[in-house]
Amino acid sequence: MSIFLESPWPSVVLCTFLILCFGVLFMRTGSVWVIAALVASVGLMAGLVVLERTIVTDTEEVGDTLHGIAENLEANDMPMVLASFSPNCPGVRQAESVLRRVTVQSAVVGRDLEVTINKLTSPPTATAYFTGRIQARDNGGTIPYENYIRKFKVRLERHGDRWLVADYEDGDLRKKMQ
Repeated sequence: MSIFLESPWPSVVLCTFLILCFGVLFMRTGSVWVIAALVASVGLMAGLVVLERTIVTDTEEVGDTLHGIAENLEANDMPMVLASFSPNCPGVRQAESVLRRVTVQSAVVGRDLEVTINKLTSPPTATAYFTGRIQARDNGGTIPYENYIRKFKVRLERHGDRWLVADYEDGDLRKKMQ
């Protein structure tokens, strides 16, 4: 069922297939009940798409959290970025140190974002894998490059109604992900 809540495309494909089948059936039989089924299929598609847009799943919340962090990085809003970290996150000091030294021009969470939710832990956790791109200028001139493209593994914890970063790794995570 969650496949219909994560993306509108499964609903559109399924209902389009139903509409085509009922269209062919109507052409062969000319029956009035087939027209009712066609109208019901169009209504079902509209309802499923509205439902998908209305319900926000945990996976979508995690994605929104990561995209929000990227937006706050681009705005160079260090307090908002640091507010996205859990208080017991071991990497928060390192992130704070790096953010003080750079001015971020752009930050992007890649389209390859994969999120796994674990509701059996207390608090619930999520693990996100993605390719991130950060373009930043070092204010001190000690870092010779401005583009930072890496694979990220971010572990998040649910605190109240928010997902907060509990830990993160970056680098060549292909071996670790398998």
